[in-house]
Amino acid sequence: IIMISLIAIANVFNTISTNIKLRRRELAMLRSVGMSDRDFNKMMRFECAFYGVRSLLFGLPVAIISSWLICKTMMVDSHRFVLPWASIGISIISVFLVIFITMLYAVSKIRKENIIDALRDDMT
Repeated sequence: IIMISLIAIANVFNTISTNIKLRRRELAMLRSVGMSDRDFNKMMRFECAFYGVRSLLFGLPVAIISSWLICKTMMVDSHRFVLPWASIGISIISVFLVIFITMLYAVSKIRKENIIDALRDDMT
């Protein structure tokens, strides 16, 4: 479970970092026309929340159905299926935590670079 979790975290980190790097020119353009740091942070937090909600909308139903199928095939009829609410809660918190930390890293990289260089590099 730890190995699969580390692979998933690395995958999320890579995907979000690459997405931010590909949008480097767009983000530099927004900053160059006067987008404040507060508005930039708000936009990035909204994207972070959107990524998390979208991944949970796809992942949670699949996980619940898979758990139910595993329970039905492994248990005798006398046992009922009970949703593992604690595990689901930990998963939800973990998803948002990983996405938030990755977004902080990517945003810090974007903030450190010069706006003019970001706009100039993509034009050549």
